[in-house]
Amino acid sequence: MIEVAAVGALLAPALPYLLRSAEHAASQAATAIGDKTWEYAQRVWDKLSGRLSERPGALEAAADVAADPADEEARDVLTYQLRKLLERDAELVAEIEALMAEAAQHVEIAVAGDRNVTMNDAVVRDTTIVTGDGNTLSGR
Repeated sequence: MIEVAAVGALLAPALPYLLRSAEHAASQAATAIGDKTWEYAQRVWDKLSGRLSERPGALEAAADVAADPADEEARDVLTYQLRKLLERDAELVAEIEALMAEAAQHVEIAVAGDRNVTMNDAVVRDTTIVTGDGNTLSGR
C-alpha cells in the first residue's frame, strides 16, 4: 500500500519550485533541497501534476504547501487530496510506488506530524511501536 504522506513529504519542499518556471526554479531547487530530492520530486510531480490539474482542490492544496512547505495543516490537506486521486487509479499508484521505492534508496523521506513513525536505514526487530493517546502496554 502506498504511503501517501510520504509522497506529500517528498513533494512539500519542492512545490515552491515545481510551481514556478522551470529553468530558474530547477537550479534554485537543487541548491535548496538537494539534487536527488529535486530529481525524485520532479519525477513524482510529472506523474501527478496532470491529474491534479483536473482537481481544483488538489491544485489549491499544492499551492498552499508551496506557499509554506512547513505548514502541517496544508500538508495534511495535500495528503488527503493525493489519497483521493490515487484511490481511483491503480496504475498511477503502481508508478508512484515504484518511484517512491527508488527515491527511498537515495533520499531520506520523513513524514512529520503526530502519530507518525519514520525509520530510515534501520532494521527493527522485536519492538513494539505505539502511537495514539492513553495507550498502556503490559506483559511481554
